Amino acid sequence: MTAPSSPPATRRKAIEHPGRFAVFAVGLTLVALLIAAAISGADTEDRRTLLPSQVQSVSPKPGTIVPPQEPIVVDLRDDLTADLQLCGPTGGCVPLPADQVNFVPGLGQLSFQPGDGKDVDGYDPGQNTVKVAYRSQADPDRDTGSFSWSFVSKS
Repeated sequence: MTAPSSPPATRRKAIEHPGRFAVFAVGLTLVALLIAAAISGADTEDRRTLLPSQVQSVSPKPGTIVPPQEPIVVDLRDDLTADLQLCGPTGGCVPLPADQVNFVPGLGQLSFQPGDGKDVDGYDPGQNTVKVAYRSQADPDRDTGSFSWSFVSKS
C-alpha cells in the first residue's frame, strides 16, 4: 500500500495583490514628494529689519500696523542718545522736539507719545518712517550713526 500523497506544494506569491500594492506605492510616493516640496519651498527667510548693534529694539515693530497714537520707543545702547524724526506717507519729515521725547539716560531709551499739544498729534494714514540719529551721551562726536524703520498707521 502506498502512502497517500499530499498535493504538490504551491508556492505563495510574494505580493498577494499586486494591483493594490502598486496603488499604495504610488500614493505613498506622491505623499513623500508633496512633503519634500513643502519643506523645500517653505518661506523661511528672515524678514525682520536688522538693527545696528547700537540699537537694541524699536517699537512699533518694523512693518506692523498700528493705531494713530501708538508710542514710538527706541532702546539704544545704554551710553547713547538720539534725535528722532517722523516722516509721514507724503515724505515730509518732522523733528520730534527733545522736550516732547521722554529720555532715560541710564538705559538709553527714548519714547514719544503723539497727542494733543505735541508737534505730532497722531500719525498720518499710510507708511510712516522714524529716523534715528544716535550719538554718545558723553562725547557727541563718538559712536554717531543713523537708522530708520517704517510702520503703517490705520486711522
